[in-house]
Order: sequence, then C-alpha cells, then structure tokens
Amino acid sequence: MTDARAHLNSLVGTTIHTVGQDRPNRILALDGADVVVATGHSPNGQRVAIAEVQAAIDMLERTGDLLLDKRNVGYRSAFIGAVLATLPGAVVSTRPRRVRLQRR
Repeated sequence: MTDARAHLNSLVGTTIHTVGQDRPNRILALDGADVVVATGHSPNGQRVAIAEVQAAIDMLERTGDLLLDKRNVGYRSAFIGAVLATLPGAVVSTRPRRVRLQRR
C-alpha cells in the first residue's frame, strides 16, 4: 500500500503534468495535512489535502483502474491524476482520462 505523504514528499520540487491537458503542477511543499501545489493559475501555490490524494491512491490500488473525474477523485482531480500517473506501474489514458496499474 502506497503512503501518499511519502510519495508526495519524494515529488517536492518537481513538476508533474496533468493527464490529457499536460498542464504543469509544481509540488512546492508538504505543510501539515496538505500538499502545496503551484499551477499556472496559482503560481504561489494552492493547498490540496493529502487525505484526498491518499483516498485516490487507495481506490486505484484496490480496483487497478480509476477514471479521473470529480465524482471519483474529487475537486482537484487533475492534480490528483497527475500524482497517480507518477506511481510505479501507472499507465495513463487520455480518452477518457484514467490511470490503471499494470499488474506485476
């Protein structure tokens, strides 16, 4: 089981891109229960709850395949999808936007 906090911590200082639209999201820091993410619209960063990222990781690991929409992933689905795409074994599709895990 993947720990979202540890995975996000490994991504601090890097830029990841959204699935489908390829928009950059730079992970600035972890701050308490949140990850701080800079985007083109919010260059100083916005907070995203690490718990939301963890919930999406858990669902992906449980099901092996996750549609990246607000209903499944939440309000920050584009950023969370970008994080999921960085997981080992992740394979992304853009139509529809989804991430699946390759079984080892």
